[in-house]
Amino acid sequence: MNDVGGESGASDSTAKSSQTGAWTGLLSELPYIAIIVLGLVGICWTSFSSTPKPIYWVILTPVTAFICIASGWSRLGQGRERVATVASQIGQWAAVLAAMYLITISDTRRLLNSEAVGLMLLTLLALGVMVSGLSLRAWKLCVTAMFLAVAVPLIAWVERAVVLLLLIGATLIALLGSLNWWAQGRLSRRRD
Repeated sequence: MNDVGGESGASDSTAKSSQTGAWTGLLSELPYIAIIVLGLVGICWTSFSSTPKPIYWVILTPVTAFICIASGWSRLGQGRERVATVASQIGQWAAVLAAMYLITISDTRRLLNSEAVGLMLLTLLALGVMVSGLSLRAWKLCVTAMFLAVAVPLIAWVERAVVLLLLIGATLIALLGSLNWWAQGRLSRRRD
């Protein structure tokens, strides 16, 4: 009888340790998820506001720079090499920030709509993350940058294809509703 209880206790502790491992794994990926979510929130905010405000991107860029430097910190050398790499990262992100700021305040806003400006800003963010990932030798940053870069044309397509997507969604809902209605009718006939 003790063996059964012991096996149950062992399986419970194994399940708890696997759950803890899953949470630890998710927490280690949180910086990369944060970069993606913040970038997508930024493009949504920029695209839906009639006049893109640079303040979000001015705040997001240093936050992203900090996340990139922190994620590559363990790979940095010691002493002068570490200081040189951090200084290089700060310079790179300052250039990305300056480019983003110039896009939002320059005359290009009159030439481009807010959706195009948002896509440009997200592209610059993806480029900054990719360059950081390459210089810090952090492959997860490179994957994050690729996700952001792929999101740019997908978002542009979705913005143009909203009516088509709504039509497809309405058709699928109607199809699923009619299948449900048909299945409910068959079940009620079988019961009778």
